[in-house]
Amino acid sequence: MANLNDHMGRPIVAVTGIGVVTSLGVGKADNWAALTAGKSGIHPITRFPVDHLNTRISGMVDFLPSSSKGASLLTYDLAEIAAQEAVAEAGLD
Repeated sequence: MANLNDHMGRPIVAVTGIGVVTSLGVGKADNWAALTAGKSGIHPITRFPVDHLNTRISGMVDFLPSSSKGASLLTYDLAEIAAQEAVAEAGLD
């Protein structure tokens, strides 16, 4: 079996695919296009009341997957979307 550790005995990690979900877009292509166009994903918060917060701006994702029911599940949904892109890019699907 091949040695999968570096010279200090730490496991070697190989990143074979990435997935991106940000306030600029979903996927590498959308995010790269927005970044190279000089766009900002930071905007006023309009999804919920912010009177009690110290900030009025955020880098919120502009879409909500239909299965989301609350912030906690939304986080999982967005992580799943990014993971699916990473797996596809890695050729593991």
